[in-house]
Amino acid sequence: MWKVIRSSEVGTSHIEANQTCQDSCFAGVFQGEDAQDYLVCIVSDGAGSAIKGGEGAELACEMIAKSVEIALSQVELIPISELLVQEWIRHTQKNISQTASSLGLTARDYACTLLGAVIGLKQAIFFQIGDGAIVVSNSGCSQGVVFWPDAGIYANMTYFVTDEEALQHLHVSVITASIDEVAIFSDGLQRLALSFENRIPHIPFFEPMFTRLRESSIEECEALDSQLSKFLQSTQINERTDDDKTLILATRRML
Repeated sequence: MWKVIRSSEVGTSHIEANQTCQDSCFAGVFQGEDAQDYLVCIVSDGAGSAIKGGEGAELACEMIAKSVEIALSQVELIPISELLVQEWIRHTQKNISQTASSLGLTARDYACTLLGAVIGLKQAIFFQIGDGAIVVSNSGCSQGVVFWPDAGIYANMTYFVTDEEALQHLHVSVITASIDEVAIFSDGLQRLALSFENRIPHIPFFEPMFTRLRESSIEECEALDSQLSKFLQSTQINERTDDDKTLILATRRML
């Protein structure tokens, strides 16, 4: 069974500007129509330049999670395909546009990135628009990055699910393997969690947390959520990033 912890914490730059956290995340296990359990993890980072970026991130996580739940309840849609992920993106864009329009705003005012994973017993699908990253492993393989953060062609730029051309920047990967560990994080952590020189995960960042999670029971995960929250708010993290940061960790690896 999956053991999952997650946290989204405000960055020091947002605290100084009297702003709230603009990251959002979802993590849970859904049972599919095929009677399999599927781990579903979603992370979204609201654009700092968007007046409703945080709300956009919340809406994106909510809409994608609901779309995945509906898809898994329909056996004819399992396994999930790239075309189905595109449909989820369009549905999310429509919902955000309608929300923005009702308030006299534009979809760009809700700009946010999107990272997602749906992991079954022997197959998984990963998808991403923008920066942040997904790191996966199984008992027979070392950790690897599914997609390198997509920072766009200019410095301090990325792509957003609310962009009209978002589907052109959608990355999707279907992996036929038994993934037993995954980490998903927003761009506030990518300089700590990734080795940019070698384009690989920075193992010392993840291993202590995964070790603790592997050793814990499902009942202990709530307490570990609190510990993760404190870690992401700690001086050792805030000295290296002033951005909002979100991290989801999940394992079903047996000790």
